[in-house]
This record gives sequence, C-alpha cells and structure tokens, in this order.
Amino acid sequence: MKAYVWTNPSEIQIREIPDPTATTEEVVVRVHYAGICGSDLSGYLGENSLRKPPLIMGHEFTGTIIAKDDSAQEREIGELVTVNPLLACGVCEACRRGFPQYCPFREIIGIHRPGAFAEFVTVPASACLPVSNEQSGSLTEPLACSIRAARQAGVQSGDAVAVFGAGIIGLFSVWAARFMGARTVVLVDTNQARLKLGTAFGATNLVDVHNGAVLEQITDAAGGYVQRAIDAVGLSETRAQTIQVVQPGGTAAWIGLHEEESVVPANLIVRKEVNTVGSFCYAEDDFQTAHRTIEKGHIELDNAWLSIRPAKDIQRSFDEQIHGPATYPKILLSLMN
Repeated sequence: MKAYVWTNPSEIQIREIPDPTATTEEVVVRVHYAGICGSDLSGYLGENSLRKPPLIMGHEFTGTIIAKDDSAQEREIGELVTVNPLLACGVCEACRRGFPQYCPFREIIGIHRPGAFAEFVTVPASACLPVSNEQSGSLTEPLACSIRAARQAGVQSGDAVAVFGAGIIGLFSVWAARFMGARTVVLVDTNQARLKLGTAFGATNLVDVHNGAVLEQITDAAGGYVQRAIDAVGLSETRAQTIQVVQPGGTAAWIGLHEEESVVPANLIVRKEVNTVGSFCYAEDDFQTAHRTIEKGHIELDNAWLSIRPAKDIQRSFDEQIHGPATYPKILLSLMN
C-alpha cells in the first residue's frame, strides 16, 4: 500500500509498504478521509515527545472495513466507520471508571501504532463506530476533544466563557460551550480570517489580539471576568491569560499542546483560587456525544473552514498550517485518489 511516512522533522516521504492484516478482534479499514491535527503539526516539527519517526501519523479518520479477523463479530465488511484512536486496556481502574485517557497502558493510533495517513490501517473492531457521512465522520475525534475541554472547564448554563485559539479545537470548544448553555463565549485569536468563523460556531464576541489590551477586550465583551476559560493554543501567554481573565474561583482548562513548559502567574492562581485543569483526549462518553452530534448533523461542513485535499498534498498542507497562510482551521486529506 501507499503510505505517507513522517521520517524526520519537517519531512514526509511517500512509501510503498506491505498491506496490513487483521489479527485477533481487529479489522482492516480502507481510509477515505483523514484530518490533520494540531498535535500532528508539532509531531511533524519534531516537537512532540510522544511521536517518534519513522511513523505513519493520522488519528482522525473514516473509512470502509474491507477485511476482518473471524473474532471481530461486532463489525461487518463494507461498513463505513470512524475510529476512536484512543486504545485502552479496558480492565484497569481508570478504564473501569470510564476514563480510558488515564489508562497507564493506553495507545493512540497514529502515535503508538500506524495511523491513517495511508491507504489502509488496522484497528480494533471495538474502536469502530458506524457513520453516515465519510467527511463529517472524520471530525468526531476533534469534536470529542473539545467537548471534553468544555466539560473540564465546568461550563454551566449562563456562564461567560473565553476561548483562546480559533483553530478547529477552539472553534469546536466554542460550539461545545454554547451547547452546554454558556450565555457568552468570547473567542480570541491573532488570525482575523479564522476569528471571523467563530460566529458560525456560536461565539458571541470576537477579540483580535492585534487590537491590543486583550484582557480588557474580553472583560468588556463579557461584562466582567468570565467564569470559564479554555486555552486551545498552548503558549505561555495564552495559558497565563486564562488565569488572568477568570473570576475568583473560576476554572481555566488547557487543551492546547504547544510549549512543553510555561511560566504562569502562580500567585494569582493562589489569590484568586483559580482551578487549573488539563484536558487530554476524552472520556468514552465524550466520544459518544461527539458521534451522536455528528450523526444528527449539528456540525455543518463549510468550505469556509474546511479544506479537502488529495493526500499527495500532505507535506504542503502541513507546511501551510505551520508557516502560513493557515487559512483553514481544518484540512482533510482524501486517501481515495
């Protein structure tokens, strides 16, 4: 099969490698669409400690089951599916409590095992969920991440929420916050084109960092401090701003993975009793919620924010997202041509 293999920082090679085969309780999926994630970008640059080359990345995808092991009874050949790439042991305490993201034995497709930037990928049958649309279905995983971030932030009905970053995770976090009842959602970014997309996802106010006085812009829009803030960027500056902009007793959730270490206003956390919480992957219920949301058509695809390209454009697409113009918050690669 043809595979797009990350071999060195900023380098992806097209290689012909053997087709995968299904082992116990596994299926082989013919990949249709695979999304480029922000964590893939940091991996591509060699800045993500979880990813080691050579590696076939890609963990947001849909495809058709073309083969299966006899033990994979729950899925059928010909099914169009999306795949939960977070693979946990299922028996440890964390898994029994419904938190596979805490599993000490977890693996992630596209990180610990070959991913979907290839014609075929082998996955556990239990990780597959049927979908009706091959393009929107590939957005299930990033939507699950954003739903998790909003839940980690503790968004409640009537809250004011600030979201930093208008990439797809930030935009989906805006949607999730509104879905959970937030009355005001202020979206913050430096990219004007992406920022303008926020209203379609439910943002009530947009803050352009280039206009300066970011914190004042947010508090003016929200009528004071916000109750919740979500950082979908992952910079020291944005992480610090979430702490600065939430009210005493508020919550700052960090989902952005960019800088490995950050300096934050620790004394302010203490004085304001700010709750700071990480958000990595999702619980099983978050993925199921995202799947239902996608299947019900609540996320409408729009070429204003979604670009669909042939897989041969993968390296150009990575470089565009990293070095600009980064017009599209989301790029899907078609592996069907």
